[in-house]
Order: sequence, then C-alpha cells, then structure tokens
Amino acid sequence: MRALVALLAFAGVTALNFLWWSLPNRPVEIAGWTTAPLQSVSFAPYRPGQSPLTRTFPTPDQIDDDLHRLQGKVRAVRTYSTGENLEAVPQRAGKYGLKVWHGAWLNDNEKENLEQVNLLIDHANKYKDTIERVIVGNEVLLRKDLTANELRRYIRQVKQRVTQPVTYADVWEFWLRNPSLADEVDFITIHILPYWEDEPIGLDRREPDGTPSIEKHIVDIYKKVQARFPDKKIVIGETGWPSDGRMRSDARPGRVEQVRYFSTFRTIAEREKFDYNVVEAFDQYWKARQEGTVGAAWGLLDAQRQDKFELGKPVVAEPHWRMLFTLSTLAGGLVLMGFVSLRRQARGKTIAVFAVFAQVVATCYIQATWIDLTRTFYFEKMVGVVFWALLLGLFSYALLRGIADSLTGKMADPSLYGARIREALHAWRELPRYRIVQRADLMAQLLYLVLTLLCIFYLVFISIDWYDGVIRLSETWYRQIAIDGRYRDFPIWSFVIPAIVLMAWKTLTILRSDPISRADRWAKALSFGRLLGYDGSRGFVRMDRSFSRVRPVLPEIVLAFLLIFWAAVMVVTEGAIKLYDGGSGGFVAADGGRWVIRTLFWNTQAGWFAALAVLMAVPYLATIYISIREPLAEPPPDSYTSKW
Repeated sequence: MRALVALLAFAGVTALNFLWWSLPNRPVEIAGWTTAPLQSVSFAPYRPGQSPLTRTFPTPDQIDDDLHRLQGKVRAVRTYSTGENLEAVPQRAGKYGLKVWHGAWLNDNEKENLEQVNLLIDHANKYKDTIERVIVGNEVLLRKDLTANELRRYIRQVKQRVTQPVTYADVWEFWLRNPSLADEVDFITIHILPYWEDEPIGLDRREPDGTPSIEKHIVDIYKKVQARFPDKKIVIGETGWPSDGRMRSDARPGRVEQVRYFSTFRTIAEREKFDYNVVEAFDQYWKARQEGTVGAAWGLLDAQRQDKFELGKPVVAEPHWRMLFTLSTLAGGLVLMGFVSLRRQARGKTIAVFAVFAQVVATCYIQATWIDLTRTFYFEKMVGVVFWALLLGLFSYALLRGIADSLTGKMADPSLYGARIREALHAWRELPRYRIVQRADLMAQLLYLVLTLLCIFYLVFISIDWYDGVIRLSETWYRQIAIDGRYRDFPIWSFVIPAIVLMAWKTLTILRSDPISRADRWAKALSFGRLLGYDGSRGFVRMDRSFSRVRPVLPEIVLAFLLIFWAAVMVVTEGAIKLYDGGSGGFVAADGGRWVIRTLFWNTQAGWFAALAVLMAVPYLATIYISIREPLAEPPPDSYTSKW
C-alpha cells in the first residue's frame, strides 16, 4: 500500500513538475519575424578561452568558419579592430557573399592607434571589393579615451588615403555633444541600444496612443540626429538586445525578448528605410568580466556557434528544458524513494507532503545550478558554481531531513534547539563534528547564517556604484577598483530554497492539530530557533532569561536590519535613473547628471530579490519578538540594592 501511495505521489508531482518546465518554454511565434537576412552584424570571432584582454586571438581558419556560419543570415559584417588576425575577415568574407564594415580600435595609446590606423588604410586599399565602409574608432568619446580633436586627427589620416566612405561610431548622444565631428566624416554612425539607455526601455511599455515605447524611442532618436545633421547620411551602427542577464528598469533580457526586439527593429527599419548593423554575431564570454552576464549574451549565435533561434521560426525561452525536467524529476524521485525506504512508519498523507517538498527542492536546486552553470564564463565563475552547488545541496539536505524527521516524529529534543543565534552557535561548537549531518536543525541554522551573509553581500554590491575606488595596501602598493551594480545579476534562484521553500514548510507546520495555542505557534514556528518549523512536540524552545531584552538578540537585530535596509536601498537604486536633459530636481551627480526616481518597482527581478531578502529576515524578526516577550531574569533581593 505504501508503495502504491508513493507511486501515485510521484506521478502527481511529476505532472506538476512537467507543467513547471513546459509552460514557460512553449514555442513563441514572433510577429514580423521572417527569414530575410539582416543587413549587417557586429563580428567579434572570439571563442570561449579567447579574449583581446588576454591577447589570445582566433585563428584565420576559425574566422573563416564563423563567416561561413553567417552566410545567408546577414549581408555584411562589422569589425572593430584591424589586428588580432582580423585581416582574415575582408580577405575571406567575399567567398561567402558578405561585405565588410571595417573598423580600427582606438584608445588612449597613440602607438597602438597609429598601428590600427595604418592597418585599416592598408586593408581598405587591399580589399576594396569587400570593404564597403571604414570606421575610425568606436565609442572613444563615451569611454573618454580621446578628445574630439584627437579623434579628428585620426579620421583625417584615414580619409585622405582610402576611397571608401569613412565614419566614426558612437552612442547617439555623443554626436549631439560633438557636432563638429560631422564635418570630418562621410556619414554618421550612431548606436541605439534601448537596454543601455540612461532610462532603459522595456519591450512591453506602451505610449498613451498604444505605440510601443521602444519603437517611438528608436524613430525619435534617429530623426533627432537626422534633424541635427540634415546633410549627412545616418547609419545605425549598433542596435540589439541581450538574451540573458539582469533587468534594467522594465528592460528584461531573454531569448524570446531578443527575437522580439530584432523583429520590432527590422519592421521599423524597413518602414523608415534605416541602414543598420545589429549587435552581434556570437556571444562573447570575455565581455562578462567587464559587463557581467548581460555583456556576454548579445549574439545571434551562442559562444559554441549554435543558433539561439532560427530566422522566421518560433522561439523557446530555454531550449534545454526537457533535460532539466528529467534531471529534476529523477532527483525528486530518488529523494522520495529514500524517504519511503528509510521511514517505514510514514503513511499516505505524510508521503504525499514529503513528495511535494522533495520535488520542489529538487526543481529549485536544478534551476539555480543550471542558471549558475550557463553563466560560467571563466574559471573564477566555475569556482562560484561549485561553491553554490555545495552550499545549496547541504542546505537542501538539512531542510529535507528536517521535514522527514518532523513528519515521522523524530525531531531532536526541543531543549537542544538553539533558541537564538548565540545559543545555536554554542550548541554547534559543542557538537561532535561527525554528528552535524544527524542534527538537521543545527546544520540548517549554520547554513542559514551563511546564506544570510551572502544575501546581504549581494544586496550591497548590486546597490552601490563605486568608480575609481582605491584600496591602499601600503605606500607603494594599492588596488584600484570599480563597482557597478548594473553589471551584477540578481541571484534570485540561489535564495528561493532558503527563503520561499523554507518559509512554506514553516508556515505549514503551524497548521498541526496539537493541543497548543496556535497564537503561540506563529512566532515560535517562524523563529530562528525552530528554523525547520514547529515539530509538534509539547515543549517549546528554551530561551535563557537575561537582564536585557535586547542584548541576547543583537545578532538577530543586526542581520534583520541589514536584510531589510539593503533590500529597500536596492529597490530604490534600481528605480533611479540619471538624466542629462538640463532640468532641475533630483540628486546632482559629480558628472553633472541628475539622479531621479522614475522607474520605482519596474524592475521585477529586483523586486523578487528584495522580497526574498525580507523573507530571510522573518526568522530573525520572530526571534526578536519572542525574546522581547520573555520575562526578564528576577532582580536581586532588596538587601543588595536599596538598603546599601
């Protein structure tokens, strides 16, 4: 009978698990998404392990293979450098029917700039049949590597010695700030990236008349630049959307969102007769060091040269969802089988409840680990993946073992529970280390403290922007740092198990039908001392009385305050944008921009992460509440106080 109940429970949770994975990953038809090739695409042929930062470059044969993969998908490719074996691009693009927008990479090093410029001139004259445009520098004004006058000198050098049209490429705002550069170029190349705008624009946002805001933005910017330079041809040198990473305002990265943007933009381009280049051909892992996950996820193809989607075909948000469904189902099934085998006193309802939590924990664990794994771009990230896999695995074990113990009446003696953090740490220090796996309560508490500190760490580093910070190690040794929360992901799935799943179990335990006041259960079941919930025993957690109501729970007060405070700070900073429109109000930044709160609560990822942080503060808040309600220790006799 128990086997039949377990089988039915497994079938039920498997069906729910299938819905979990399949519903968000149904193929999505994108209106206007056709098989017509794109006009041009940014071409950086670096493969995993290759990077201009480490001076490891693709070989000419690898470049040739990449050009072949783009055949039929695009009409032209845009390069950003003339060195690093990229001469192979104009040399071999012709045999695949591709034209080239060839570019020189300029920075603040004059020697390197002259090398790039001379190579650009040489390639432009050598490969006139394939190089149709020449680009002198990319976003050097944005990066402040060169002044407008320094850039002008390089543009003139190239223009005097090539026959192709010459341009410079930068974000549209920097053309408006440096209008004199227009006299030096044959056409103006602007970058329009709604995701990276000072005020990001989401794909679902609408104007009062129903027009998509992103469509209005693109057309307005193009016409604004066109009106400022009426005698020049305007070309969109970069536009695109990331397929993975963190939200900015209501701008959400994703595979489906990426295709939606391409489709929307191409529809606009065909209607408005735009000349454009899309970012980019392949995902570039090396960019993650500087820009986080989102920087590595702008490609039409992934870093392994596999299509993320096909032109004109429906798009799936997570193509590997069937594998993830299988892995999570097997993991949940194995845990359930172990429970039924080892806890023979378990019966119908007990087995069903454990099956649900086993599957939820397994699914959330697989989801969290998969997200970490797919965002592993370099060795340090792999260390992080292993760390989180072990940490969440151990906490999941403690949680599921605690649930199993509670359901089968085998919880540890309540008098041994750590009532507060201090008692928990004291009990853990006195426990023989080999017994920690048997004490699910203390193991869960210890790991919960670690997860709490990590949650606070992420909240702080997502919330702050610190540029050109210097940490001095000595008079001669220092480390210069820059922290930018825009490039840090929200680690939502890493905290779902210790926040939502744990809280769901703790709340469920309050519904037990034991002869104990339910009003007393709420605070005690939610407390840190009973991290795994109310276990049905008559005794409650022992809390040593003290002469102070606050001192025993100082750790809880500090941790709860930090979680809630920084969660609020993160939500506010994610709702702030920096404007340069010359208006008034807001907080004036050092660069002259104004910080204003305009997109509060638009970033749903930030909202979810903040909610998880607040949930993780609940056990500490409940413990504070219990401690404050506890009577103080009895005062000394009168003879020791008033009579002396």
